[in-house]
Amino acid sequence: MSGIPEKDWKIIRAIKSKKLDSVCADILDEINQQIKKKEDENHKAYLKVWDIVNTRDSDVADMFNDFRRSNAVFKLALWYKNGYLTDEELNEFTQETQTTIKAMCE
Repeated sequence: MSGIPEKDWKIIRAIKSKKLDSVCADILDEINQQIKKKEDENHKAYLKVWDIVNTRDSDVADMFNDFRRSNAVFKLALWYKNGYLTDEELNEFTQETQTTIKAMCE
């Protein structure tokens, strides 16, 4: 698939910011949980937060950086695989896109 159908591209453009916000909220929640349970070991907590940021930054980059119509189906598959695109939302896309995403996530 060299590009995504126009109908699907419009849907993606409408929900992309919301999806990015959801991913960032999850990352911040993960960091907050780590900070709350740090007890007296500040350095260990700092290292854990650093690890979360580095690991999850890679996830954000994979799902959102260099977002183009030609790679949109791959980004959607990552959203779906990581739980940021629900089955209900996926059903709004064309059958071709749905089939491709499901196949990529198997």
